[in-house]
Amino acid sequence: MVTDSATGGAGSEPRERQVLDLGDQQLAAGIWGEGDVEIVLLHDGLGSISQWRSVPAQVAARTGVGVLAYERSGHGSSTPVPTGPWPTEWLHREAAVLQRVLDHVGCDRPFVVGHSDGGSTALLHAVDAGTSIRGVLAIAAHTWVEDICRTSIIDMRAQTERFVAGLARHHDAPAEVFEAWSGVWVSEPFSRWDIRPQLGAIAVPAVIAQGSEDAYATDDQVHLTVEAIGANGRAVFLPGLGHIAHHDDADAVVDLIVSVYESL
Repeated sequence: MVTDSATGGAGSEPRERQVLDLGDQQLAAGIWGEGDVEIVLLHDGLGSISQWRSVPAQVAARTGVGVLAYERSGHGSSTPVPTGPWPTEWLHREAAVLQRVLDHVGCDRPFVVGHSDGGSTALLHAVDAGTSIRGVLAIAAHTWVEDICRTSIIDMRAQTERFVAGLARHHDAPAEVFEAWSGVWVSEPFSRWDIRPQLGAIAVPAVIAQGSEDAYATDDQVHLTVEAIGANGRAVFLPGLGHIAHHDDADAVVDLIVSVYESL
């Protein structure tokens, strides 16, 4: 779940950078494209704006609308910095923060795209948002804790120094964000986390996508999540791609985002 230093190269910079002051949090954000913001990107559990690489710029160019990405607290240059593992309900908390972000920037009925923990956050937000959002694309999201995911993160924690060194290219507090994220994922209380019973309340199209080579989930993560959503859910598998699909093939992920957006 940790990227290298690449950020996408020339042409990937946002048209505007800002800090969203929410009072208790100051969140770094970027906007791409010339139109009003209609697409919002939520990064993964160890993610940041730079780790999206060229995706926001490509999506903005292809759709002609504004694309917003922001860094959750503790990630990238956003504050406050965590002081230990996230609380068990941290994804529910971040879903509430997403609504505050949308209100702050004046974004109505967005298409929300989330990667990994960002995808879980997007789904939780959709549960309460009704039709105030246009749709959801959750890429490599989790809706319950599978053994394969927990085991992979335990293995990561055995190599903490290596992962923290990689995160330092993208985060002001790499050790703190790694401990916050990995600490909650391997905690005993979080092993019982399961949001599937809530997902039937999603009232907009929700596409659940996953790379066929994702080392943090089985195919059941997609199939059972779609089943829990019901008629509004749809599954997409990305052949040959891993957990961070946009690092394996950015074009394939951009194609997916654009195609789902245009279908709404």
